Amino acid sequence: MKIPSVFKKLAFTGPYQGTAKKTKALVNDGIAPPQRILFPPEKIRMDWQQPLSVGVGLQNLGNTCYLNATLQCLTYTPPLANYMLSLEHSKSCEEKGFCMMCTLEAHINQALRLSNKAVKPMSVINGLRRIGKHFRYGSQEDAHEFLSFTVEALQKACLNGSATYV
Repeated sequence: MKIPSVFKKLAFTGPYQGTAKKTKALVNDGIAPPQRILFPPEKIRMDWQQPLSVGVGLQNLGNTCYLNATLQCLTYTPPLANYMLSLEHSKSCEEKGFCMMCTLEAHINQALRLSNKAVKPMSVINGLRRIGKHFRYGSQEDAHEFLSFTVEALQKACLNGSATYV
């Protein structure tokens, strides 16, 4: 069976396992190992590392429901929250301007550890234009779109301004 070129760089799992065995050599030979490892896989923890109280809510500051919903989802994602609660990123960040990782790290720490009343997510609101040029304070936006831009901003922050692990 000839494997289409579009599949040469893909690894298959699940119902395509038979195909994966046939393409394994192509995957191993066709994809270079990563040049940088942003966070060692052995340090990722899928469950909560320490018992935490239910965090605080977020204030709606005028059409910020999309932003609040997205931040709540990110805040309560254990692997991400564990990393952010460790303050590991800000200890090694070299970014001089806006850094989405530092912003989210501060937000998660405030929401889960530092505050006992509703949080105003001002640092995220103040960085809206840096997250996506079309985002405006007070405008209704889509939570999924905001999440996509936020994840992209987090990725850029990791690739541009932090120490790397080898």
